[in-house]
Amino acid sequence: MSAAVAPPRVLIVDDEEDLVTALVERLNLRGFEADGVTSGAAALERLAAASCDVVVLDLKMPALDGLEVFRRIRARWPAL
Repeated sequence: MSAAVAPPRVLIVDDEEDLVTALVERLNLRGFEADGVTSGAAALERLAAASCDVVVLDLKMPALDGLEVFRRIRARWPAL
């Protein structure tokens, strides 16, 4: 008997809540373990609390933009 493979964990980060909701729903329907947040700060908090395999990140967001979030993710979680 082979070991079950865990579904990829995806974090969607975008300031448009409707887009986040739609993407998370579609990814979950396709077997991914998806979650979403609507700010860069929330993304960093979520990553500190639970790991993921992939982050889909909007670049243009208010307050903490996507490039800064990307830099912080790479500094703290370089393998992500």
